[in-house]
Amino acid sequence: MSSLNTTLAYLDAGSGSMIAQILVGGFAAAGVAMKMYWKRIKGFFGRGEDSDTATVSAVAADNDAPKS
Repeated sequence: MSSLNTTLAYLDAGSGSMIAQILVGGFAAAGVAMKMYWKRIKGFFGRGEDSDTATVSAVAADNDAPKS
C-alpha cells in the first residue's frame, strides 16, 4: 500500500482582508511614529544640529559679541 499525503490549504476572503488590514495598519503606524520622532531621526542622520538650532546659536553668538 502506498500513502499519499495531500495538504489542501487556501486563503479565504476573510484571511486576505485581515492580512491587508495588518499591512496597511503597519504602514500607518510607521508613518505616525516617523512623524512624531522626525527631529530625532533628522538629527541622527544629519550633522547633529538642526538648521533652526544653528540659526538661533549664530544669532545668539552675534548678540553676545562685544561691540566696539
